Amino acid sequence: MSFLGGVFGSARNRFGEKVLAQVLGYEGIDSAEFDAAAFEVRFRFRESGHGKLMLDTLYKRCQGQPDAERQRRVDDLMGEYLTESAPDTWDAVAGRLRPVLRGSERSRIELEGFEGRDVMVWRPALPYLIELVVIDMPATMHFVNTLDLERWGVDAEQVFRAAHVNMAGLAMNTLAAFEPTTTTRVLEFADDDGESYVGSLPLVAGWLAGVATRTGTRPIVLMPGHLGMFVVLDPSDEQLPAFLEMAANKYDEALRPLTPLPYTVDAEGDLVPLQVPQGHPAWSALRSAEAQLAAHAYRIQTEYLRADRYREEAVSEVMHVRAPDGTEHTMTPWTDGVPTLLPHAHFVCLVTMTGEVFRVAWEDVAAHVSLTPAPGFDPPRYRVEDHPPAAVMDRLRALSY
Repeated sequence: MSFLGGVFGSARNRFGEKVLAQVLGYEGIDSAEFDAAAFEVRFRFRESGHGKLMLDTLYKRCQGQPDAERQRRVDDLMGEYLTESAPDTWDAVAGRLRPVLRGSERSRIELEGFEGRDVMVWRPALPYLIELVVIDMPATMHFVNTLDLERWGVDAEQVFRAAHVNMAGLAMNTLAAFEPTTTTRVLEFADDDGESYVGSLPLVAGWLAGVATRTGTRPIVLMPGHLGMFVVLDPSDEQLPAFLEMAANKYDEALRPLTPLPYTVDAEGDLVPLQVPQGHPAWSALRSAEAQLAAHAYRIQTEYLRADRYREEAVSEVMHVRAPDGTEHTMTPWTDGVPTLLPHAHFVCLVTMTGEVFRVAWEDVAAHVSLTPAPGFDPPRYRVEDHPPAAVMDRLRALSY
């Protein structure tokens, strides 16, 4: 590390680099890397397998402590990792599986020709969020990967199903905390050590619908960080902006932020992002949260694709923009004649070969142009090249802002 980087780099990054150096010093470790964005150290064992240290809790507990405390805690964690291994059989591991939510920008982008086989098992859960499965062991947590599936002789669907079954007891116990209400209530379900997985309950089919039935309300779930959650019961339209502000603040403060968006249940009882019509007191705050989450997820994905890993097409970025009236939105460019992986955004800026630029709402572009998601990308991207015919372009110009 350079002198300037060592002195002026962020305290979190300096902490991560120190943990990385310590991990590389263990005899059983073949290689390791520090991911500053995910705030974790990933490593491979000399013989087989891999693991990682998620640094959020470790960093918090070492704040203000001498280096010896960090060294001791890492020694304890790595000692457990090097002596505790994941069960080898499906019967032994099935009862230890738990589902977790993470940002989709952390998912492995499935590029054609990628030969790695030990990638984490995941599936889309909500816009910009994915579901993964972990093995909850006494001292460590292991993300299930494709090599695990081969070793156990099961498929991904069996793994997700078992993880959800294992949440049934917790789901029933927490439902007991909910009672019919005629006033606004906020319940916090904390999980500071990440041991209860209570923040994963919204993934369990029927849990939030059960809350709705027991309380006689349409509940709202806030998950600003990757641990724990808040459930808001019966907020009025006028109160909702205050809860969105709370979620935004906690999202900004979280060591590992998850989402500033609120979620609720639809008519079928499924978990969905909360939506309100334009003109609603919370519409502006909700639009801001959507833009913030989308811009963050696409920024990480764009950086990944542009880092000498994907060169067949241009990788368009998402811009987070604030309009003069204070409204926030996302925007992405589509340049005529350039093969492009186009991300989803509120607006598309069409850039013609003559240099003309005009902005059209995504819904209007999609109504006039066939936009098909390219396989293997989450958050989604769409393959485009030439602009549509002149007559369609004229219609889009008429719809431009």
